[in-house]
Amino acid sequence: MSKQKRPPPAEDAMGLGKALKENKEATQAVEKAADDLAVVHAVLDSELPKEATSSDVDRAIEQTGQLEKQLSASSEKLKKVNESLERELSKGPP
Repeated sequence: MSKQKRPPPAEDAMGLGKALKENKEATQAVEKAADDLAVVHAVLDSELPKEATSSDVDRAIEQTGQLEKQLSASSEKLKKVNESLERELSKGPP
């Protein structure tokens, strides 16, 4: 059984830098989706008369609110991962 060698510190840093960049892009995409969904939810919730909505529309309105909350929570988790990656990168090679 052979032991895998760790990549040199410079390669580790490059890999972390790439991961951070991709994670920041994902964070922005999730934030944009959450913002867009929040707008859709607000429009549906405020501009449709309650007496004219069907149970399907009511469920859709409720679901957009839940999805927006899930996306916002995911965005916060991604931000924390980004901060962790930035801290690791700022430490430099061991």
